[in-house]
Amino acid sequence: MTRREAMKLLGIGIAGTTLGGYRGAAQGFAKNERFTIGLIGCGGRMRGKLVQGLQKIPGVDIVAVCDVYEDFLRSAHATVGGRDRDVAQFRDHRALLDRKDIDAVVVATPDHWHTPITIDAIEAGKDVYVEKPVTHKLEEGPRLVEAQKRTGRVVQVGAQQRSMPHLVVLKQKLDTGEIDLGKITRVHMQWCRNVGPYKVPNYRISESQVNWERFLGNAPKQKFDAFRMRQWRWIWDFGNGPLGDLMVHWLDVTNWLLDLPMPSQVVMSGGKYERKGPMETPDITNCIMEYPELDLQMNYVSSWSNNLHKASVSVMGSDATLYFDRGRYEVTPQRPNSEPIAPVSDSMISSEGPVGADFYSDYDGAALHLGDWLSAIREGRDPVDPVSEGVKAAAVCHAGNTSYREQRFVRL
Repeated sequence: MTRREAMKLLGIGIAGTTLGGYRGAAQGFAKNERFTIGLIGCGGRMRGKLVQGLQKIPGVDIVAVCDVYEDFLRSAHATVGGRDRDVAQFRDHRALLDRKDIDAVVVATPDHWHTPITIDAIEAGKDVYVEKPVTHKLEEGPRLVEAQKRTGRVVQVGAQQRSMPHLVVLKQKLDTGEIDLGKITRVHMQWCRNVGPYKVPNYRISESQVNWERFLGNAPKQKFDAFRMRQWRWIWDFGNGPLGDLMVHWLDVTNWLLDLPMPSQVVMSGGKYERKGPMETPDITNCIMEYPELDLQMNYVSSWSNNLHKASVSVMGSDATLYFDRGRYEVTPQRPNSEPIAPVSDSMISSEGPVGADFYSDYDGAALHLGDWLSAIREGRDPVDPVSEGVKAAAVCHAGNTSYREQRFVRL
């Protein structure tokens, strides 16, 4: 299947996709229809991919920004055009949520704020797009699911693989049986990077520039530390390490593609093999998930000192192997051991970029996923990655981290 054929199947124009047009509302909104959006948590992810995606979608008006760090707040204000029009600035998300003219919010804070802010937002009548992982702790999941069901607000979890064109096509083919891998017994997921020698950044940030108490939120009280604030992904009080940062992407989309239940048990080993400094989470991981009722084992590996095969998933069945990454999928038939592997029998390339890359330029995954969220609001339906699915994927990450930190198997 060519990229053009796939776009036609999905109802996405080639030019629209290249520019970040979105599935489900390719023509945009009516001229008098407008979504007013507030941004909460204005770090690099928000000011980069998320704002760029929102700005490509017709009918979206970013009217407010919020962050506890002055530099990020000013930068976000400028990025969304605050010098030329009225864009409100807030240092406390509760004040932003009090604005009755804001329809929805995008949340891209550190992990420990995802659930509290999302619940506050839906209780305030806002729809929410929240970055993955949707929870920071296992016990947050049921509270978040209950709040979303009770309020009926549309919450999209930001694991954007479910909106990537080639994976949408793959899902359709798996569901209809057009692609049949046979008995699946193993899934291998990985996200490996070679980032070079580790040097601890020297952040010249004073406590006067940060509302440190607001940053901490529900985290343990502690002295201001610029490194811990800026490198929060690798600090247990605020982030979830490689599993919550990257494994959750592949796990979420694999759950979707294969309709997987929760695993029965999870075990993870790893350590700080290359990054020996103040980072708390491991830089090498090997997480194994068991699904005995399916006779299936899944594993995830990560590394920051070698990037062989980079970011990819291999689903191993008795009749075929499925490979996919963020730019393509390939199905390779299997043969008995005495025969050579047959050529690729089915494939689709969404981007001509390198195999296993983090991002591709031929389409805008963030814009497509944000677009699905806004279309779901408009159409009164569930988004492609609802809270229940985000909680499910995050729970496995929490189990893996618990296994690593407590050196034991974790049963779910």
